[in-house]
Amino acid sequence: MTVKLMKQEDHATLFLEGRIDSMSAPEVQEALLPMVDEFGDITLDFNKVAFVSSAGLRVLLALQKKCIAQSKEMRLTGVKPAIMEVFDMTGFSGMLCIE
Repeated sequence: MTVKLMKQEDHATLFLEGRIDSMSAPEVQEALLPMVDEFGDITLDFNKVAFVSSAGLRVLLALQKKCIAQSKEMRLTGVKPAIMEVFDMTGFSGMLCIE
């Protein structure tokens, strides 16, 4: 899993590539959570995310909770249909802002 950051004033767009699974989730969480403190709003670009496991869902939930606690917004873009299906089945599509 790779994470690339594009800064725009008080906004960060994070381009994710690969799988967010039990092997990569701790690394992804470690990279993403500090971004909430540093930037106003966060966009996660999922165009190159191939898979999200339950461990990946936990990372997204932790990130969303931290954003809400700090009155910030997190958006997901470029979510592929297979990953959207996982979000729909788990109820995450109702909790996350997915564009």
